[in-house]
Amino acid sequence: MLALLLPLCAGAEPAAPDSALHGFLGGLADSTDRYFGVSAAPLDTTGLDSALAARLASPLATRSRTRLDFDLGPDFGFNRVDGPVYGMWAGLGDPRPVGRIEGQVHYAAGPNVWLGGGGIRKALGPRDAPWRIRVFAGRLTEVMDREASDLRLSHLRALVTGSDDLRYYRRDGLEASFGRESESWLVEAGYRDMLESPLVTTATWNFFDRRLAVRDNLPAARGRVHELSYRATAVLPLAPVTAEITHATAGQAIGSDFEYRRTRVALAADLGLGRFAALVPQLSYGRLSGAAVPQASFYLGGAHSLRSVEGESIGGTGAALARLDLIGADDLLALARLPHPAAIPLQGALFAAAGAVWGVDPYGGRTLPGVDWPHREDWLTEAGVGLLWRPGLPDPLAFLEFSYAWPLGPADRDARYAITYTRALDLVHSLGE
Repeated sequence: MLALLLPLCAGAEPAAPDSALHGFLGGLADSTDRYFGVSAAPLDTTGLDSALAARLASPLATRSRTRLDFDLGPDFGFNRVDGPVYGMWAGLGDPRPVGRIEGQVHYAAGPNVWLGGGGIRKALGPRDAPWRIRVFAGRLTEVMDREASDLRLSHLRALVTGSDDLRYYRRDGLEASFGRESESWLVEAGYRDMLESPLVTTATWNFFDRRLAVRDNLPAARGRVHELSYRATAVLPLAPVTAEITHATAGQAIGSDFEYRRTRVALAADLGLGRFAALVPQLSYGRLSGAAVPQASFYLGGAHSLRSVEGESIGGTGAALARLDLIGADDLLALARLPHPAAIPLQGALFAAAGAVWGVDPYGGRTLPGVDWPHREDWLTEAGVGLLWRPGLPDPLAFLEFSYAWPLGPADRDARYAITYTRALDLVHSLGE
């Protein structure tokens, strides 16, 4: 993680104001200084970036609430199966003293249905390694790809240009999880009892009246699922590597209409190359056995896997992926001596990836050969470049990426550009949230 924070400290001098905020706030203060003259106090941002770095390094230990908080706010979303979604969310309390009660209600204008639900979150034990309990019941629209990470911008892309390439299905029921988390590891077990059902496209319009990137929606298998899930995530002690394994099992023995075993392992590393760049290699491997239901299958395509492939456009009962990102630490606009606000530094990136799926195709195509590993001719490779901007909100480690990816080797697909919001280590779940 420290390698990805290089822009916060690059070029800083001992005991000097923090550069990332000083330049930005200093520009805002110019007019104040001119108006008030000598009575204006010099801007002091010393320690603010250091406080941010400390908060990122120890997110769990720095949380402290002593009052009963109540939060309420509006919500809006858009996708091709629900159309415009208008809603509200609310939360009462804090997870640690008595538990936090949360609820949401949404109206999906496309199918004219109400969505939402409510639940409780509770934290117990020491603050640096609390036990966490979560229970939720309701009706929601879910993304079929369980590993999808670029969800923040998907609603905006769907609304503005019709670039909605996700696949959706409905979940109605109850889910609960229990686990323990520290700053370097997490273990969790979960259970859900839900009716899963297919959805159809109800909104074919967008602001620019463009043709939809994907018009139809992949139908999910309808049935009641009773599923047990397990997850373990840990930062390895001798290397800046995060390892994760997830497993989900459903079967008639626990009352499920479907019977399957779904396992996925992933590795992600953050390797600092001096003060100039960070190298981020990531690997993932997944296998599904039993019933090959679409909502439990593995998918490739999109920001979190192969960026030259349309999101979730290929799938199977097995998937393997290798990605390598090289992220520069310097501000490209500053290197080019282009005037720009200090709050908008742009970092450059290069990336390459290779991935493949095999087994039963959830889209009904031919079954690709392979049991535990894909055939060599089924691998897809790509390379690309990107520009990164880290806005700092709502996630201090996430960034907007403007990427351009092109396929390598024989391929029947074209180069693609994309705007995504994600983290560098997006094949593993984040710790300390």
